[in-house]
Amino acid sequence: MAVEIVPKVKKATVTFTTQAGDDTLQVILKGDWDNWKGQEMKKNSDGTFSAKLSIDLGKSYQFGYLIDEIWTTDPDFPLADSPFGTNNSILDLANPGAEKAVAEKKSAPKRKPPVRKR
Repeated sequence: MAVEIVPKVKKATVTFTTQAGDDTLQVILKGDWDNWKGQEMKKNSDGTFSAKLSIDLGKSYQFGYLIDEIWTTDPDFPLADSPFGTNNSILDLANPGAEKAVAEKKSAPKRKPPVRKR
């Protein structure tokens, strides 16, 4: 999983990329920057899914990926408890330089996708 951040004046262009299993049908990026409405991520030719957003700088945000209806956090980011008994990843755009530090994070080694209940 990776997040690339390009800071602008008051916003940052943030590209989220996540790996999912070969048989994954849908990945939805959800975060509190839009009150958890969610955006379907595009499946790329290499099997990853990505979405590009314009997000306000100067704030911290919680987010996660809904991979075939299974909530998944990003292992490269700190976690916060959610009121639903799960965790959310934290994207910190509140501190000067935070966006650069996050952008420089390397993608974690590939991990196994979540197991779907059938």
